[in-house]
This record gives sequence, C-alpha cells and structure tokens, in this order.
Amino acid sequence: MQYSDWGDRRHPCRWEAETGDAGFWVPDRSEIVTQFFTRYLFFSLAVIYFSTLDAVPPVLLSIEHLLIALGVYFFLNSGFFYQALQGVTLLKIRSAMAADLLIVTLCVIHDPNLIPPSALAFLMVLLGNGMRYGMRLFAEVLGGAFLGMAIAFGLRYRLGGFEVSAGDVFFGVFWITLALYAYILMGRIEEQRRQLDYRSRFDALTGLLNRHGLLAAADCTFERTNKETPLTVLFADLDQFKAVNDRYGHGVGDRVLAEFAQIFSDSAETGICGRWGGDEFVAILPHRDDAAMQQIYARIESRTRAWSNSNGLPMAVSLGTSHAPDDGLDLKTLLSVADIQLYRSKPQQADTASTTSHYRTLTDEPQTS
Repeated sequence: MQYSDWGDRRHPCRWEAETGDAGFWVPDRSEIVTQFFTRYLFFSLAVIYFSTLDAVPPVLLSIEHLLIALGVYFFLNSGFFYQALQGVTLLKIRSAMAADLLIVTLCVIHDPNLIPPSALAFLMVLLGNGMRYGMRLFAEVLGGAFLGMAIAFGLRYRLGGFEVSAGDVFFGVFWITLALYAYILMGRIEEQRRQLDYRSRFDALTGLLNRHGLLAAADCTFERTNKETPLTVLFADLDQFKAVNDRYGHGVGDRVLAEFAQIFSDSAETGICGRWGGDEFVAILPHRDDAAMQQIYARIESRTRAWSNSNGLPMAVSLGTSHAPDDGLDLKTLLSVADIQLYRSKPQQADTASTTSHYRTLTDEPQTS
C-alpha cells in the first residue's frame, strides 16, 4: 500500500510524495500559522525566562549575547514563516527545524538550574515538527534532539561547572523514554493514517481510485491543463450490468466489475483510472486524438468480448470521450460531455429504448468507497 500523491484542497493536509512511500505531509495555511505561533510563544517565554536571571553560566555566551541569539532566532523564524506561507518544501522544513534545535541547545547549555526546565523545549520541537510532517522527518528531528541534548549536557558538565546528579540521570532517562514512546506511538498513528487515506481514495472491490480519489486527482491535474497540455477523459459504462446482478447474483456482479476494472486500466495504459460509481469507470489520460482513442476503444471492447465469451457471462461496454480544456476544466463537466457521447453509442435494445435518449445528472449518482 502506498500513499496517494494527489493533493486534495478539501483536506487540511496532503501527502507530498517523492519516491515510493518517501515524502511528507504538507499542512494547510492554518496549521502553518499554528506551528509558527508556537515558535513565537517559545521565543517569548525564553526571553522572559533569561531576562529575569541575574547571570547565566559563562559556558559559551553571556546573558546579553544569549538574548541577541534569541533575537536572531526571531528574525530567522519570521523569514521561515513567510517562506512557509509561499509553499512548504523539505528544505524549508529542515531549515526551520535546525534553527529550533540550535536555539534550544543554546538555551539548555546556559540554563543555570541543575535540572534545566528549558530542556523540555526539545520535546516541543520533537512533537511540533515530528508529529506534523510524518515519520521520516520525525526520525530526523528525533536524532537532532538527541544530538542537541548530548551536546548541551556535555558542555554543561565540561565547561559550565555542573556535576552529574541523580536528578540529572532520572531526567535524562525520563526524557529519552518519553521521546521514544512518542516516536513509537506516532508510528502506529501514521500507519492508521495511511490506511484511512488509502481507504478514502481507493475502491475496495477493484483497487482503482474511487470517486473521491478521482476528484482529488482531477483537482491537481486540471490545474496544470491548458491548450499546450490538454487532457482526454474516457468514460465507460457496462451494458446490462443490472441484468447480470439480477440473474447471477451480486457475487458474480462483483467478479464482472473487478475483471472489467483490470481490462479498463490495462487498456488505458497511462493516466489515472478510477471507478466513478456502480458500473461506471473513468480514465484521465494525456491528450489522445480520435485515432488513438479508437485504438483504446478497440482494445477494451475486444478484451471485454473475449472475457464474456470464455466465461459465459454477458459483459459489454459503452464508451465516451471528452477533452480538456475544450470541453471543460473540471471532471464533472467533462464527464457530462463524455456521457452524452457514451449514451449515443449504447446498443438500441427494446428494454432500454425508453432511456437511450435520457442523459443523467452525474453529480447526483451514488458513489462507491
């Protein structure tokens, strides 16, 4: 099972795929604002905390220089905030995380308390970044937090005059246990998130995208469609499928749907294939001219006919085509155009004569999950 790499503007997060399962969750604008508000809150608390101290251990910086470092962090954070609002990338995420880890490490080094409360900010960095972007970045920030903790406490003991106490040992063990537990727990949550994401986008019977997945894919695809990069939409509807269910039962009907889904996706060769609902299937393809579409039609019809003959089950298909941007720039409009062509090609049978001239409203049809 793999993540869908199609963004969906109707969801707060979308998966930005790189290769295979590698990638990260891209938060929406409100989530970005929440994250950076938390960073500004940390900055404010750190300034208040260190400003109330008479002095800090002169390990690396004086208290004045530490406050200057916090000021630099504020301006860096503001720059990262602006960049994140323009678009989130791995480089931007990692740069902001590195700034978080560096400033927290400096704060822990100069915290005058034997058990520094500022070390809890590592957990804030860990959870605030790791739980937001996925397990890959969680592992990276977890490693960075461990390294920052090791450097901070090593310099405290080496240069700051602190001595190892039982409280330090307990705090360290507790911190590591909590961080690892959060990582394990997040791994389980992420696996459930994978499964929910998959089930929300893919049809369980055929393995193709369901209506929700098709609409999400279309949102992303049609944003880049223009006269220079047109697309073709193929719409397929099985003929007399209700008769198959009525005569042979729904188990056989499911078998017909699963087999046709395989024929349909194989024949389309490239593009996005899905089950729109019931016995209707959709493919969003790179632009195909009439000759190329006739070849696809022929492949689908010949394979459908061959399967029907070899299994003794009636299975035939009607097909329709539309083109973006000439016929529209959203999937439902394009399917309405293809649907008209599809119904004109349907066999004129006695039991369907009253409906062959009726064009349906696709937006009101039931969808599969």
